[in-house]
Amino acid sequence: MHDREAVLSLIEKSDSFVDLGCGDGKMTKAAARKANAKSILGLDSLPIKSSFKIIKGNLNRKFPFKSNSFDAVLSHYSLEHLYNSGLFISETRRILKKGGYTIVATDNLSNWPTIIALVFGFQPFSLADGICKKSIGNPLALRANFGEIVRDKKTDQDWRLSGEWSHNKVLSYQALIDSYQEYGFKIEKVIGVGYFPFGGILSKLFANIDKRHAHLLVMKARKI
Repeated sequence: MHDREAVLSLIEKSDSFVDLGCGDGKMTKAAARKANAKSILGLDSLPIKSSFKIIKGNLNRKFPFKSNSFDAVLSHYSLEHLYNSGLFISETRRILKKGGYTIVATDNLSNWPTIIALVFGFQPFSLADGICKKSIGNPLALRANFGEIVRDKKTDQDWRLSGEWSHNKVLSYQALIDSYQEYGFKIEKVIGVGYFPFGGILSKLFANIDKRHAHLLVMKARKI
């Protein structure tokens, strides 16, 4: 199962829908379509044009929305980029209506590649980017150069240096569950996506059996 498939499988009918860290909006539109949402909003720090309204804001600060505003909140690979993840989770609960739900897709710090990297004294794969132009601390990490794609042309701001592209707090399987429960959510389902070193059916099988060490996590939690 791919992460997109996992996210969409957890979507339920929701009139009001917001995507926190919506990026280019492709996942937002797919999820909102599945939810049959009448109201669709996005919140992102990067200046992006889309067919739905995107509000520019900082996910590490309080959200520019009233309390009890949304039936559904999507967080698709945003949580690991934050340094103030506690406030993010608290604000997610605040803007949700009672009984509303959030779906969170994120990297898993307790996946096997990370554990193996730490055994050898290397930087975890998911934390090797965002300090320099290229991945550092792990010779097996993708040596990607983000220099040309992370500059805001209007302000000439380098988003790489601002931390927008860094993974700052990657949570383990248990930490993800514990943190949302701590802020008043009931965990309804967690799906593991990807399982090293397997692919295809075996990857899906092991990620389902052993979510704690799956490569990625997709969680559905409800405000109680």
